[in-house]
Amino acid sequence: MKNTLSNIRKLKWQVKVVILMILVALGYYGYSVSQKSTTTTTYATATVAKDTFVSTISVSGSISSGNTTNISTKASGTVRAIYVANGDTVKKGQKIMEITLDSDGIEERSSAYANYLKAQENVVGKIKEKNDLEIEVWKNKQAILDAQDDQEYKNSHTTNPSTNQDYTDAEKNQIDLAVTQAKQEFDVTAEKFKNADSAINNARVEASSSFRDYQNVSGIITAPADGIINNLTLTAGSTLTASTTQSTSTGSTFASSQTIGFIRSGSNTYLAKVSLTEADVVKVKAGQRTTLTMDAHMGKTFTGKVLAVDVSGTSSSGVTSYPATIAKDTTELAIYPNMRVSASIILDTQTDVMMLPTTSITNNSNGKNTVQIMKDDETQETREVELGESNDTMTIIKSGLTVGEKVVTSSSISKKNDNTTSAFSTSNRQTSTNRTGTSGGAVMMGGPGF
Repeated sequence: MKNTLSNIRKLKWQVKVVILMILVALGYYGYSVSQKSTTTTTYATATVAKDTFVSTISVSGSISSGNTTNISTKASGTVRAIYVANGDTVKKGQKIMEITLDSDGIEERSSAYANYLKAQENVVGKIKEKNDLEIEVWKNKQAILDAQDDQEYKNSHTTNPSTNQDYTDAEKNQIDLAVTQAKQEFDVTAEKFKNADSAINNARVEASSSFRDYQNVSGIITAPADGIINNLTLTAGSTLTASTTQSTSTGSTFASSQTIGFIRSGSNTYLAKVSLTEADVVKVKAGQRTTLTMDAHMGKTFTGKVLAVDVSGTSSSGVTSYPATIAKDTTELAIYPNMRVSASIILDTQTDVMMLPTTSITNNSNGKNTVQIMKDDETQETREVELGESNDTMTIIKSGLTVGEKVVTSSSISKKNDNTTSAFSTSNRQTSTNRTGTSGGAVMMGGPGF
């Protein structure tokens, strides 16, 4: 009896397991059958059109010089009188203020004036040297002619007129050498005479510099340029103490310049220094137009042009850079030296050319450049194209396409799952999307379901 009950219980348990397995199988089958999925491909396209192509390079740097000129002095003493105020318009050379010199200032002025007088004497001396050299040139030219006469006579006669004897070999050699020596002396003197003007100009520059040094310590301060007075903080009675610096080469001391204000030019022009890489410097040249932006003026775009490129370059840590100067167009906005600048240098501009986003172009296994043409919502055609120049986003199409055709720039795939009611699920709709690529240009929806 016990065995019979045990067998019955065992049979019931086995039946339950079988029923459970059948239910699980039926549930899985019902779920999988109910999941009807559709896959849709979405294409982003760009329409082939003609436009203006602009090629640029991006660089950065800072304002190297503004439209200001410093007002400086080396004078030491007390301000006696001021003749201008901030905001006044002045002309170059106009008197700005006078300073009553202290003992140190008087000593500096005397020393500077003595240096100026010596520089003037040097100019006069260089002019005299030129005149003396000119006389020497004519003397040497005549010496060549005299030596050549002696040489011609020697070559056509056997008797030396000075000794009434036949020319000896030594006398013949001396006559020939005299011609050579006279020519050499003439060449040396002529070269010195040719460089005499340069020596005079250098002496005059030194004299001008000495005169400016004298003016800087004389106690009379004048405007260094035309413009508007700014940042002048001195008043009558203010004290100026000039610091001194000792020269490491001569050991002498001289007064250091101090800035007491500046003059803002009415032109409002500025220069910016930017750095070019080795790859970019060969593309940049003077005269190319630029656009500039500045952190100090967010949202503003300025214009300018490349003024000069320093092709000598500088190297740091194995990286070579080439500085370029950009002349910024005039502006009324406040701009100061060392403000940061970002610039785009326009390398090339082509009008009325076919262009496409560079992302739409691929290179096949044969090395050919191709694009995918959208014929309709579901059909595409691979087309070979000939490329022109490109910038960061666009590429010129030289041949292979016509205006108005649509080219695929990217695509994305989306999957839709439609759940139907079964014995083990409720009616609902779920959609999961997986996108690939980025859109560019005009977007056109295509493929099944659209």
